[in-house]
Amino acid sequence: MEQKSKNPGYLYLKDFLKAKIIPISVLVLMCIIAFIASPIFLSWVNIENLFVQAATTMLVSMGMLMVILTGGIDLSVGSIVALSGVMVALLMQRVPLGIAILASVLSGGVVGIVNGIFVSFVGIAPFIVTLGMQNLARGIAYWLCQSQPIPWFTFDNGAAFNELGSGRLGKIPYLVIIWIIVALITYIILQHTVWGRIVYAIGGNKQAVRLSGIRSAYWAILPYLYSGLCSGLAGVLLSARLGVGAPTSGTSMETDAIAAVIVGGTSFNGGVGTVSGAIIGVFIMAIIGNILDLMNVQAYPQMMLKGVILVAAVALSEIRDKNKS
Repeated sequence: MEQKSKNPGYLYLKDFLKAKIIPISVLVLMCIIAFIASPIFLSWVNIENLFVQAATTMLVSMGMLMVILTGGIDLSVGSIVALSGVMVALLMQRVPLGIAILASVLSGGVVGIVNGIFVSFVGIAPFIVTLGMQNLARGIAYWLCQSQPIPWFTFDNGAAFNELGSGRLGKIPYLVIIWIIVALITYIILQHTVWGRIVYAIGGNKQAVRLSGIRSAYWAILPYLYSGLCSGLAGVLLSARLGVGAPTSGTSMETDAIAAVIVGGTSFNGGVGTVSGAIIGVFIMAIIGNILDLMNVQAYPQMMLKGVILVAAVALSEIRDKNKS
């Protein structure tokens, strides 16, 4: 027993379960409730569908996690999803598919950089900057497609793009593989790079970072850039899955992402949070939506419930931070 307790893997698992006991318990409880509500929940088809549907929120949440860790917030992510989805559908008709995808993802990065510059160098509150960009980016999406969704199935490269959205490697959908890769990249950045350490430091004490000689304003732009890129990729993949680039895509996605990150244990004030917690939070939100879908609950009650969850999660985050201080 003593030898087992010294095993690094055992110690890591023990510490992980201890740190994530609340979100893990909520996740397990949600699974039990879902199975009781509908035995279909544990079917392979539904589980696979759950993982695929969570892909967009997962990608957006990885970027949102990075921003919230700095003490910021990004309300423009849903509009970036719409903008990149419309852009990829438009560009597919004119340029090779790879270039269309890359340009659409980078468009999200451009929006993210603009957010970061106004927050870091101009000093405007993240809420105001990203709220304004939320309207601007979605307005551009409507303008680009003249308010009409763009179905791309009939395009010459439509089959290849459809493969990205619905294809699979063996039995694993490409969408699942992509969000796992992005989650791993986010984990490596936060846990094994200087950038990641500075992200946590900025969220913990920005003034101390500045006094230590680190140019925090430059580093603080990068989380918004990363959030924009993740949201741009999410928009492309959502368009590939749905078969259309629509300016209405990504509506309320910022609510889902913020709620998932906070439910997973990230402090709303920054400095505390993990990728694993965000992943757990995404699945908690996904399972809640899945339960309501299986029970044929309409969209509006689901929106109301998500709003309640978001407020409750932020309130719990504030209480948790006050208890630690």
